[in-house]
Amino acid sequence: MSDADDPSGPPGRWPGSGLLIKPGQAKYPRPAAGFSGQAVPVALADATQRKAIRIESHRALAGKQRDLAARVAAHPDVAVMLLINPILAFKQLGVTLSPEIASHVLHAVQHPAPVRTRREALEASLKKALGEAARPVDAVWNARLLFTLRKLKPLDIGDAKPAYTLPLGQQEAQNLHDLRPRAVLRYPQPRLLPPRTRLNAVSWKESLRRMDLAAPAPQLPNAAKAPAEVVLEDLWFYKDQDEIVHDALELGLIMRSAFPIHSPDSFRKVLSGEQRNAFRSWIKRIRFNPT
Repeated sequence: MSDADDPSGPPGRWPGSGLLIKPGQAKYPRPAAGFSGQAVPVALADATQRKAIRIESHRALAGKQRDLAARVAAHPDVAVMLLINPILAFKQLGVTLSPEIASHVLHAVQHPAPVRTRREALEASLKKALGEAARPVDAVWNARLLFTLRKLKPLDIGDAKPAYTLPLGQQEAQNLHDLRPRAVLRYPQPRLLPPRTRLNAVSWKESLRRMDLAAPAPQLPNAAKAPAEVVLEDLWFYKDQDEIVHDALELGLIMRSAFPIHSPDSFRKVLSGEQRNAFRSWIKRIRFNPT
């Protein structure tokens, strides 16, 4: 669960934006009024009844901040949808953004400023080098990048795994764990489950955010045939063979770690209550800092 999902925490600022999120203040988290296991439906905002705001430049975005703050405060039911898709939420509030500003807003919500700057630099350099926009989260495009655009030979990856950095604070956590007193069993032996009971565990997977781009990839034999798809985990094994592939992998990791933006269809379903979403269920109010 991220900080934004935690209803018991203090008001937080959305990374890279002016959004302030105010979760519930109860000791034990309580959903919004009317919550019964499903998202609470609201009427779709009628943007035609509001004075339209058109923002086409960064200067206009800064100049209209007070107007945006007032509009968001006046419609808290729609304001929460800024966490689902800020562009469509602004449209519901009667605010239209130019493509350039829309891209800026989306990236501001998805990444902190340093990561956003690095993403934009990688996108620009890869487009210049390849003559097209890079799509490293697309496994089919990755195969085309490796074997068609960069003309690399396929590798027999098999069961090999990429290198990952250690989680932040892992050693400290282990040290604290070693200092804990040993547990004393309450019963001489654990209770046995009935023979017909089956327990399923969710498979654990290394986080892509911790993939080590600095670690050298192993020398692997060539494969007999190039695969039709190459996922990011497999793209890691080609990074040392080509600088463009290395940059594409880095861009893919940034894209995969981005805050998710819902599609127009998913946005409509969440807003109408047809589709359940944690933000709609738990977050009560969002406001802009007008300064």
